[in-house]
Amino acid sequence: MKIPGGRATAIGLSGVLAASVLLPLGVAAPSSAATAGSGPTKSERIKVLTKALNFMRKDYKKLLQDEPGPADVFDYQVGDLWKRGIDGTGTTVAVIEGWDDPAIGSFMAAEDKALDLPKAQISTIYPTGRHKLPAKCPPGMIKLGDYGSCSGWAGELSLDVLSVHIMAPYARILITVAPPDSEITDDAASQVAPPEFMQAVEYVTLHHLANVISISDGTAESTYSHGHEEIYAQDPGELTAAEFGVPILVGTGDCDAVQHLAVGPGDCDQKLVTKTRATAAWDDSPWVTAVGGTTPNLSDTGQRLGPDPVWNFGPFGVNFGEGAGFSSVFTRPDYQNRVESITHSKWRSVPDISMDAADGTSEAGPLLAGVLALATQLNHGNNVGPINDVLYNVLGPAGRKDGIADVVSGNNDVIRNGKVAVRGFSAAKGFDVASGWGTILASAFVPALVSATKAASEDTAVRAQAAIALAELEHRVQLTRHDVSPGGSATLSAEGFLPGHPVALSIDGRQVAVLHAHPDGSVSYVIRPASLGLHSAQHEIKLSSMLLVATDTFRVS
Repeated sequence: MKIPGGRATAIGLSGVLAASVLLPLGVAAPSSAATAGSGPTKSERIKVLTKALNFMRKDYKKLLQDEPGPADVFDYQVGDLWKRGIDGTGTTVAVIEGWDDPAIGSFMAAEDKALDLPKAQISTIYPTGRHKLPAKCPPGMIKLGDYGSCSGWAGELSLDVLSVHIMAPYARILITVAPPDSEITDDAASQVAPPEFMQAVEYVTLHHLANVISISDGTAESTYSHGHEEIYAQDPGELTAAEFGVPILVGTGDCDAVQHLAVGPGDCDQKLVTKTRATAAWDDSPWVTAVGGTTPNLSDTGQRLGPDPVWNFGPFGVNFGEGAGFSSVFTRPDYQNRVESITHSKWRSVPDISMDAADGTSEAGPLLAGVLALATQLNHGNNVGPINDVLYNVLGPAGRKDGIADVVSGNNDVIRNGKVAVRGFSAAKGFDVASGWGTILASAFVPALVSATKAASEDTAVRAQAAIALAELEHRVQLTRHDVSPGGSATLSAEGFLPGHPVALSIDGRQVAVLHAHPDGSVSYVIRPASLGLHSAQHEIKLSSMLLVATDTFRVS
């Protein structure tokens, strides 16, 4: 979700997609190997970006209101990396979007000209069962108005793309468009944060299309009509990315200590948010890096004045500020055991780290995605995620030495009529619930992340854990018996599917039924070998759904 009034909001839906190339389903974006040597040389890139840095410094006062912009470049010290040729070359960041914006090419061309940056490398795919956008915006999205609407995604998409580009100017950006309702018409929460997003995550990961993935969403856990099961059913997407080392960055939302409900148009208005503390669904996953919000603390010439404060407009009469708090769905992951004495909670705490959110945490997430593209390049093109274990066990405790800039002031209290309506969390020295470990100094954070990942081999262990967790989901099929007589039967049951969604049942590669998951995400079916024409032999069961494929075997004898 993005904040109205920012520079990216003014993008219309007209214009020519000058910088975007449509890739049909099944066609991969160019790999780094395929494009190596086809672009500018390292020395040429350094020359271009050094010139851009000088321009931004010289005209900083004039460009001060650009968001994202030079303030982020100087606050996070990415220019020090650019001057070494670490600029995102050979990497790809995928931004997952609910709708497309045909004006993104012309918008980015104007931004690059204004900031003296190289042309953004943008391509677009539609991986969720369509080769192009539906002819009309789905009714469920229209009903939600500016919160989750098709037209609203134009501003979101431009913010996501620009945020990545401002950190990693030579990284490729893969706009991954995944509108809701490609399979069924879902509940309101799934119009804003559709399961098609996680289907897109799986597609991008399995086809090796991106090194980093960014998603912007601030939909409260409690707004999902099927409860926890609907949220858990999306785990296969996050686990697939984790297994392949692709970090997922998700902003923590923009309504301070409360979160947005998918109940109608509007942003963070009192009637549209939870009454008490709450967090958003997708950034809460332990396999996701949750990115909170801060505000750059710079002088009029772009020099750091001190620690960045937590982003919160509440004291100024505007109901916007970074999300922070505890999940009610996901328990505390092992890597957060280190900070249990601070959180005093058995639940997952978010954020893990924070970035500039002057235009919403939809800016913060893709900013960090751009930084991780720099780390991927430094890591010789090898993926660096998931990063949470290294962040909590190595970088965070090391602090400024490893590029962690502490956030020690600000909170995410909800302020209404000048009074605290919902008490949030306050920043403090070291790790805190409000900001996580703080924010970053990319010039130190990027090499420290790469070194820590290699030295500790923690990425290998974490990826293996994700693979095991995914395999467990894929083998949660239960049979009342695995040895069935030709005239007998066995009852099949399985869980973990998206409630209400179809699940195709195949035996030996032949589809025999289409089931629909119950509200708790389970399915059941009575297998009768005689009616299915199954002979005495070993048979393979496959249950295929949007996000999960589960298998098992049985014998007829």
